[in-house]
Amino acid sequence: MTANAFKEDEENCLAAGMNAHLAKPLDMEKVKQTICEMVKL
Repeated sequence: MTANAFKEDEENCLAAGMNAHLAKPLDMEKVKQTICEMVKL
């Protein structure tokens, strides 16, 4: 979860090894979806 919401920020986070990128303000449906996707790993 971050306040950095640019596409470049997301790409950098994922390249650094993060599993997902959620920018603020949070969309609770996206949070739930991301958690479900990570649990299915």
